[in-house]
Amino acid sequence: MDDGRLRYLELFLDSVDYVESGRKGEISENRRLVSEYRPQYYSVIEPHLKNPNAGVRKETVLLLSKLSERRAMDRIKEMRISDNELVSGACLAYLRAMGDDDDAVPKLLDTMRHTGGKEFMAAASKLRTIAKDTDIPDIRVIYGQVDGDLKESVAAILDSVIARYPELEPKRYLILSEPVYPNEESLAKFLDKSIVYMDIRYRDNYADSQSISLEMYNKIASAFRKIQIRLYNEKANLRYYSKETKGMFAEAEDLLLWAMESLSAKTVQGMGTETDSHHCPRCGAKMARSISGWICPECGQKSA
Repeated sequence: MDDGRLRYLELFLDSVDYVESGRKGEISENRRLVSEYRPQYYSVIEPHLKNPNAGVRKETVLLLSKLSERRAMDRIKEMRISDNELVSGACLAYLRAMGDDDDAVPKLLDTMRHTGGKEFMAAASKLRTIAKDTDIPDIRVIYGQVDGDLKESVAAILDSVIARYPELEPKRYLILSEPVYPNEESLAKFLDKSIVYMDIRYRDNYADSQSISLEMYNKIASAFRKIQIRLYNEKANLRYYSKETKGMFAEAEDLLLWAMESLSAKTVQGMGTETDSHHCPRCGAKMARSISGWICPECGQKSA
């Protein structure tokens, strides 16, 4: 357990003790529990939605409302019906707050599309706490249109969404990659080269091999990653392209899926160590060994 999580756990448990002893507001009104919260600390709070003490349950719900923590929604919907009147009222307040957040998201996105400076930054700050995974495409459009401090603030929104939805972690490097403007001629050239690389060069030279050198593995994995990022960023642009380009895009997607699965199944040899069972803890891809340690060619994750 990292130091920040440990400190937050201690702070939260102290607050629980205070509420259980009769001191109201020690959870729901504790500013430190709000200001020091990180999405990865949710598991510290969540068990206390089932705390035997109704006061603790109520204040935990109210705290989660202030944190705009949506992962508790299904559980709180159940509590709204099944728990006592004290807790049910807090659940209703939470659900109303989440509804208000849903209504606020389009307005905040619109502000960011049409303003800059302080207004933009204020909207970004609020959106960082309430944006959902389904908002990522709209946020990424703005991400591609700004730079400097504004871009950093949009990246922080995307980062916070990823933290709230752990299943997105393997796609972090895709979500935070640079969006591209529609350019059919540029994409068609890229697709043609990518298809040749995967369907001819990789298939003819490496597809049937059970093992591969570290150097070649890294080169091929890097090439696949570039293709994957470009395809990810062009998907939103497909509506602007011709039927022929869309067909090439679909072919490249299928080839990439096959090629990445083929590469990940190989034994990588190099530095005197085989990495047959050393897989990336972030995205699950096979990690490669370098002088500085293990590194994942797919997402860049490092380990000793």
